[in-house]
Amino acid sequence: MPTLAETLVSLGRLTLEDPRRGIRAVLDLGVPIPARTAALVLVAVASAIFMHLGTLLLPPSTDPIAGFLTGSPIRSAILQWVILLASVVLIYRVGRARGGTGSFPDAMLVVVWLQVIMLVVQAVQLLALVLVPPIAGIINILGLVLFFWLMTSFIAELHRFTSRGAVFIGIVLTAFAVAFALVLVAALFLGPEALSDV
Repeated sequence: MPTLAETLVSLGRLTLEDPRRGIRAVLDLGVPIPARTAALVLVAVASAIFMHLGTLLLPPSTDPIAGFLTGSPIRSAILQWVILLASVVLIYRVGRARGGTGSFPDAMLVVVWLQVIMLVVQAVQLLALVLVPPIAGIINILGLVLFFWLMTSFIAELHRFTSRGAVFIGIVLTAFAVAFALVLVAALFLGPEALSDV
């Protein structure tokens, strides 16, 4: 009987080799909904911890938004959780609106597994910052590419879409729509002058 660590490593290797097969294997595990909910919180906390470790290794940022995000570990964890939960809702709602068949609990597991993979990338990047700082930037770019490739594949498998290209376009359009909505909300509540430095 494989241990949890061995199972995660095996699933991680399969995910990198074939993202659609990897996420399908994860979904087929039948993880209970309470465990998925708890995992969403745990990956948010882990991501916040890695974010704060990164700020200790980098020069202080003068960006007020970055300062707000990294000013408190608890605030960072809460914001991470909110972002992840919003991602679950969007993946589920937008996918279903486009004819997808994925469920909300499975969308949650998709986000959790994607975040687990990206946490490994964050850990490698932190290690690079300590040992070989110039490589950290390259890892960051590769991590971004990996993120979009995995997300596209995961959503395609979740909703049984055949075209990953169409899914990727949907992700980009949804991201622009969300960003535009956030800008409008910020302008309404903070005033146009709050966006002058954006």
